[in-house]
Amino acid sequence: MRPLVHPELIYAMRADGIQAPQERGLWSIRRAGLSEWPILEAFVGGLYAYADYPELPMVTTSLCRWTEATLHEGQGECVMSDDPRELRKHLPIVLAARGRVLVTGLGLGCVVRGLLARPQVEHVDVVELDDDVSTMVWPTFVGNPRVTLHRGDALTYTWPAGTRWDFAWHDIWNETPDTQVIHAQLLERYRAKAAQQGAWGFPRWMKRRWPWPLLYARRVSA
Repeated sequence: MRPLVHPELIYAMRADGIQAPQERGLWSIRRAGLSEWPILEAFVGGLYAYADYPELPMVTTSLCRWTEATLHEGQGECVMSDDPRELRKHLPIVLAARGRVLVTGLGLGCVVRGLLARPQVEHVDVVELDDDVSTMVWPTFVGNPRVTLHRGDALTYTWPAGTRWDFAWHDIWNETPDTQVIHAQLLERYRAKAAQQGAWGFPRWMKRRWPWPLLYARRVSA
């Protein structure tokens, strides 16, 4: 068996504590176990890296949204899930962050949970535009003094003068092909406010050529 890759963080990042199923507006959260497809359990368990974490229940929580492209499928598009394969793609961000951290885009809250599991992270500011996503996901963080939710658009949100972060991570989902344009705009807007930044899936050629220092450009790959 291969050695486990930071199992404590993989377990911490899971969305098991979120109520499922639930639905608000165009968004829904659902939970499914591989036991529903026993014939495929071994194959799917290996594909999604459950086989590498034998103590982890083979249950996946997914955040989905209805889009024009998925209306005919009857379940919407899966925007994010908490299977081990997906969570491992976010490990570099969780391991690199220090001090005060900005996260734009809440999703299932997996990155935020991973950050809060790290004593090196002092506080996490989360900006989420969609009230339906916040309503479904944020209750699992209520009462934790190390994390604050800011409802609004990260591109226009007004921060108190002098606000800065040691690390900023941008992971915005968009139904249109403009996702990376939005990430580029976020990187530009927070260039002077964050010591290091990164963005999900940002094209490598841009990472190499953009003039300001991006932690994601040098040290992490997702």
